[in-house]
Amino acid sequence: MKRIGLITDFGTRGSHYVAEMKGIALQINPDVKIIDITHAITPFSIREAAYVLRTVYDTFPKGTIFVNVVDPGVGSSRNLLAIQTIDDYILIGPDNGIFSYFQSHNLIAVILKIEEEEFFYPPFAEMIKERRNHLESVKDIENEVQVPEAVNIECIQMGESTVVPNVDLSKKQERELWAGTFHGRDIMMPVAAHLAGGLELFSVGSIQEEIILIEDLEPKLSKDGRFITGKVQYCDGFGNLITNIPSAWFFTQLKRTAPFVHLHFKNKEYQMEVSQIFADHSPDQLLLVEGSSGFMEIAINQASAQAKLGIKLDDEIKIELLGGLFNEFIPQF
Repeated sequence: MKRIGLITDFGTRGSHYVAEMKGIALQINPDVKIIDITHAITPFSIREAAYVLRTVYDTFPKGTIFVNVVDPGVGSSRNLLAIQTIDDYILIGPDNGIFSYFQSHNLIAVILKIEEEEFFYPPFAEMIKERRNHLESVKDIENEVQVPEAVNIECIQMGESTVVPNVDLSKKQERELWAGTFHGRDIMMPVAAHLAGGLELFSVGSIQEEIILIEDLEPKLSKDGRFITGKVQYCDGFGNLITNIPSAWFFTQLKRTAPFVHLHFKNKEYQMEVSQIFADHSPDQLLLVEGSSGFMEIAINQASAQAKLGIKLDDEIKIELLGGLFNEFIPQF
């Protein structure tokens, strides 16, 4: 049995959107198993969605298909992709950076731009067909009628006469054929259901060479090796701040330093003890923890680092490896 894992930013108020997607998938493939990974992605947060997908995907059986509907550019000219990974998973979603980790870690085997409308939600595919027929009939009429070339109004106002060639709108019109606000239901989930039913991946479209990457995906080390600049990519329910700093990479930098570091955020400086567990520390102790997802986490034992530090998703943080001048040093709470 093929599985589809679903990630969205629909929230609890969008549960009926999730139900629509599941219903359509079951119409196409009644045997498919659909797993709700999360629908609580921060609205429009591509960084958070990319983190969640990267964290969970390889805990599922090989062959699982992941549909990712965090798509602030829905209806625009951005492409929809079907990606085969080198470890035999399929990823479906918009080309907006959500698959950044797979590209940066060379985990992608092939990228396909979804194009074949026969695998879309049938009412949506029919609407595309009607739009295309309408455009073709309009073009036929334009070809039969002598349409004068456009005149540059600005030049006329200046007392000049300049003829401007007609603008070719065919590419724009082709993009508008797919216009809609729910491509998760109309395109992504139907394609996933067909793939789960045995459709060959290469049947859904043509090969695409590259994908869009999130800015500041990886942390940066200063030239003197003193500072790591990173981003907060997720805040969990305990208020732990998951950074984009890989734990293994961090510890290679930490070898030449003391077992504590300093956090710099908004002109404040905090000392954090580096740790692998919470139990060795007293309540309210500020820690930099080796997280279970493979990234370093800013945390406070039995309290919310997010609430007490005022740090949120996408904020930039600096971690000083070699100590510093404590202009406004706050050791713990």
